[in-house]
Amino acid sequence: MTTAIMHRRRVFDTIGPLLETQTTTIGELLDTPRRLTATVRSPIDVPGFDNSSMDGYAVAASTLRRADQSSATDAQGRAQTVYGPIPVHGRVAAGALGNEVTAGTAVEIMTGAPLPPGTDTVIRIEDTQPGEFESPEITITLPSADSGPQPGAFVRNRGSDVRAGTTILSAGLMLTPAHLGVAAACGVKALEVQSLPHVLIVSTGDEITADAAAGIHDANSITLAASLRRLGVDTRIITVPDDPQALLDAVRGARSDLVISTGGISKGAHEVVKLAADLDPESTMVFQPVAMQPGGPQGCGTLAGTAWVALPGNPVSALISFEMFIRPALLGLDVDEEPRETEYHRLLGGLDEAPPSGKLQVRRAVMTDDGLELVGGSRSHLLHNYAQSTHLVFIPPTDAEPEGNEPHIRSGDRLKTWKIT
Repeated sequence: MTTAIMHRRRVFDTIGPLLETQTTTIGELLDTPRRLTATVRSPIDVPGFDNSSMDGYAVAASTLRRADQSSATDAQGRAQTVYGPIPVHGRVAAGALGNEVTAGTAVEIMTGAPLPPGTDTVIRIEDTQPGEFESPEITITLPSADSGPQPGAFVRNRGSDVRAGTTILSAGLMLTPAHLGVAAACGVKALEVQSLPHVLIVSTGDEITADAAAGIHDANSITLAASLRRLGVDTRIITVPDDPQALLDAVRGARSDLVISTGGISKGAHEVVKLAADLDPESTMVFQPVAMQPGGPQGCGTLAGTAWVALPGNPVSALISFEMFIRPALLGLDVDEEPRETEYHRLLGGLDEAPPSGKLQVRRAVMTDDGLELVGGSRSHLLHNYAQSTHLVFIPPTDAEPEGNEPHIRSGDRLKTWKIT
């Protein structure tokens, strides 16, 4: 029996060679998270010019200091200074360049518009009278200050977000919407990201190809395809009965980069993936149980000339195995990198059963206001409970059987979790 970390390394080594680097436009990265493979530096300053953060008027601070001034108080009795009247000439809209503003005058300016020459300050329209655009002159009311109006009010300075040459994205990042937005703001049109293999999902077993009286509906292909496609992976689904030669023929005809199969790797008499590996003299498949519950039976290697990861057939086992082993490998994450954001939360009520000795137990839970409430037990066929859950909870293994079936995890203990998305 091997550990979950050791098997994750094995799966990473199987999938890793299929991952390549490709240059992809930002528009093609909107729907799927991808891993950045090259560090990106900004070619420009952002903002590229001093601009207004408000709708109002651009002036020189010195214009206000030299203007006629009178005293006033606001509704709370605080001292204010009224400047003006100040003549207004013209308007600068976002995307336009304004003419130089003569000392002693102001110009209307819209949010995002470049500060025209001769100005260094923006006055909000709500701080002016009559408080509406297209007025020939305005008065400005501001809180009184000993130093008077200072340059820079409501101005976004050039390069205040990013300076040219600054590293904006580091290789290895999982790209988020904000990362893509920063790249776009800096004029970067494309990024070098990790490509993804074409995956063939194979659900095995006579039970999913049988008639209604003896068969079951195939959920594994749906859960796996949905999980893969949300990573941007191109997938195809086939179902194969417990016929090892039919399995080999189907996979060889599909021409995929990677096969992910479910079922056929346990200890039964009709374990079709194991039997197919026995038929294929070039197979490198390793079938070894992992010290994990659920998801103990696992296999990976090459079969039918294709990289192959074999998952157990029970639906919860398959889905947890995908999260534990396949998802991180497809994201290019090494074994010391978490594929999901890790949080620690308090367990409510303790464990309802002791985990097997030496096995990592991955349970489903719902997050409540008071903490984690386990649902569904450890059994691997309870997919409905998985669908109701909000978190995967990791119960660490013990080195020995607990005395009197007493769990080593108790109510109030803080446990590692991944949020289910």
